[in-house]
Amino acid sequence: MAPDSTPVLEGRFREPEGRPDSDSTDSSESGGDAVLLHLTGPHRGMRQHLRQDRAVIGTGGDALVHFPRTAEPAVAPRHAMLVRAEEGGWAVVEEDGQVYLNSSDVPGLHGRDSLVPGDILEIGTGGPVIRFLMETRGARPYKSLRDAWRDCADCARHGPGGFLRRSALFVRSLPREMLTRTSPRTRVVVGGSIAVLFVTVAVVTAYGVRIEHRLEAEEQRSARVTEALANLAAITEGDPELRALVAELQNALTGRIEALERLSDAGRRVVTAASSSVIFVQGGYQLVEAASERPLRVLLGPGGTPRIGPGGIPLTTLEGDGPVFEVQFTGSAWLASDDGLLVTNRHVAIPWSENDEVGPIFERGFEPRLRLLGYLPDRAEPVELEFVAVSKEVDLALVRAPELAGRDPLPLAAEDPGPGDEILVLGYPAGIDALLARSGAVFVDSLMRERPDFWTVVKELSNAGFIRPLATRGIIGQVTPSTVAYDAETTHGGSGGPVLSLDGEVVAVTFAILADFGGSNLGVPVREVARLLEQVRRAENLSDPDRS
Repeated sequence: MAPDSTPVLEGRFREPEGRPDSDSTDSSESGGDAVLLHLTGPHRGMRQHLRQDRAVIGTGGDALVHFPRTAEPAVAPRHAMLVRAEEGGWAVVEEDGQVYLNSSDVPGLHGRDSLVPGDILEIGTGGPVIRFLMETRGARPYKSLRDAWRDCADCARHGPGGFLRRSALFVRSLPREMLTRTSPRTRVVVGGSIAVLFVTVAVVTAYGVRIEHRLEAEEQRSARVTEALANLAAITEGDPELRALVAELQNALTGRIEALERLSDAGRRVVTAASSSVIFVQGGYQLVEAASERPLRVLLGPGGTPRIGPGGIPLTTLEGDGPVFEVQFTGSAWLASDDGLLVTNRHVAIPWSENDEVGPIFERGFEPRLRLLGYLPDRAEPVELEFVAVSKEVDLALVRAPELAGRDPLPLAAEDPGPGDEILVLGYPAGIDALLARSGAVFVDSLMRERPDFWTVVKELSNAGFIRPLATRGIIGQVTPSTVAYDAETTHGGSGGPVLSLDGEVVAVTFAILADFGGSNLGVPVREVARLLEQVRRAENLSDPDRS
């Protein structure tokens, strides 16, 4: 794979300096070659064939798999060695450094004696990442669509930068990988699909321009008719019946013009009215041992720095005085009732329900302790969000902020939208990163000098008035009993935000993005929101008969 502009190179990067290893022999008798695909590091995207039976990995002069010492400080001069076994398999042997195999330590190979094609090697903590492959000698190294997708995803996941930069790397590299590394037949299919996609976008854009021109022509025509009617009214001053007919025509035309004006101004009007009811959700949960009430803490190494395990995840312990380990996240919500009920997603209100890595920790007797705050555009201080209920059928939840009682909620549509309806999506996609990007370089530089933590950053953004939702516009593509699909753009952090009609009514709640297809996102239909609100009302009335 070759993300960005890195060329794909076949063969070895360099010959080892000095005398070759006496045990190294040419593997030409073998039916296939071991291939290293570099996913990160200075050789990212390059393919390296192993022609010898032993290959040193490191920064030293005898390293066949060589990395510059200045570029990869985590790699030792003789970090590890790849060794071909007599039966033809390959194994990795640690020498002066540590190697992670599929995000775990190498010793034991998980009960296996040799590497398996597709295994991922991480050379030292935070070092370069390599995929081990086997290719038939002489065969053209075509990739399947699945392999091309996997290589691009792994390259992006282990690449530098934040989420947005890694996502851009994936989007740039995937088409190039499919059009250069797959079989000719697959390239034709992929190229044709991309061409069809571009043609479709061009047709939709042209259709939108055509509709805009028709609206402009209709407005001009209406203006000419109004002028003609005014002239006719002056002529018919002496005829009461004709004057009444002219007045009726003028009223009908005025209503039509007002409807057109309302439609053209709908986006600005809806966003302005709804923004103050869309809440930025900031949350975090700690993991506490139920029996002892001790929280998991970050394991500190020499000098008080956190110790990092495979995949960049901090190591944790119940002992010591390290900082408490906390899983942090952001999302969106919106005010749905005048007594402070807010609608969001289940995976925002109960974040560990979507985190498979936390399940084994709960089985060992740990419990989550959640902190959930809500920030409004016109209020500097946050509000505490209390869990109320979740839907068992869809990704929907209710939380309550008693301090928001009395504020105007967003109205719910009486029925689901239809395909082709225009909608507006509000929320806080990309979370804190997007808020900081919109706040300006001067504010960010001033804020970062204080090295604030996760909670303080949002508090300072709110105090400075930078908490406001983003709005995107699109159309409904499909409506099913459980989902509403639309093309208004959003991303992680926008979960729980409202999807509004041009009348300002909520028609759906964002709950997922289709990472494989940027032209569609998914929302929970509004009738599921109404059903959950009714269930909560009924339960509250049963528990409190005096509640009106």
